[in-house]
Amino acid sequence: MTRHFCASAFVINPENLKILLVKHGLYDKWVQPGGHIEDDETPEEAATREVFEETGIKVSLIGERFPREDDMIRPLGIQCNRKENGDKHFDIIYAAVPNNPSSDLLLSDESTGIGWFSRDELDKIEVFPDVKITVDYILKTYFGIHD
Repeated sequence: MTRHFCASAFVINPENLKILLVKHGLYDKWVQPGGHIEDDETPEEAATREVFEETGIKVSLIGERFPREDDMIRPLGIQCNRKENGDKHFDIIYAAVPNNPSSDLLLSDESTGIGWFSRDELDKIEVFPDVKITVDYILKTYFGIHD
């Protein structure tokens, strides 16, 4: 069994509360942009780099920097994704806002689709259940939106 450490970000545009998702080529589902943490890279750097590489959108991570000023932003959580071969991917998940929300989206070779979606649209596209749970949490916690 191999363990991989990854970082991803749920990007939400505060102007219209749309969520930026990419369509995963292997699973054929819409997910938040993210990927492997490279050597000598922090999880924060990996999350922002992956979002830019997969979408063309530059982001700022949001959340509490705890407890010291030099500490990193506290992630929303760490998700363990198990692969069929027994490998595990530990995904450090962040919330983020776009720095350039009106920029054109740039589809990478890693995905088969890209787009901004309203929360209601998540009920009409193929997503993993945790995507909706996480988006609901972010909308409530950072944007004051309740069901």
